[in-house]
Amino acid sequence: MATLKKQIDLGGNIALFLIPSTLIHSIHSETILYVGTDPTYKIECAAETIQHTCKIISTRAGDLYDHTVTAFLPGYTDANLTMLTKLHQYTSLLAILQNGQGNHYHIGNKNEGLRLTFDFDSAKDPSNRNGFTLELTGHLSSPFNPIQFPPMPL
Repeated sequence: MATLKKQIDLGGNIALFLIPSTLIHSIHSETILYVGTDPTYKIECAAETIQHTCKIISTRAGDLYDHTVTAFLPGYTDANLTMLTKLHQYTSLLAILQNGQGNHYHIGNKNEGLRLTFDFDSAKDPSNRNGFTLELTGHLSSPFNPIQFPPMPL
């Protein structure tokens, strides 16, 4: 008999990392291999703002996984705007999330990934949030999988 066991696992994610899919050499088991210098971008989001949803879409060709990752990057700096603009130019990003237990999992691979969009809001008054709202979306052929972090050079 197969059993699904309940887990003590609080929701939410505490860290978000992005890697352009074109810079990934391969993913073997739970190891990401890359060529060149470290292609990882760490996005230092506000606490409790990183959310990942994954919905299964049935098609004639098989199942697709509709992934959405949202997060909030507080404040404004020229460096953050430059980094987000550069990441937006990539059509495919691999996302790595770290959950509250310290485990990492990835969404995407070297052949398919997520697309980044972002908005900036300065807020109307000082009590509101000032910063970038990020959204990564994509219809992928695979769900999310555990990964060792950080990625390793080839």
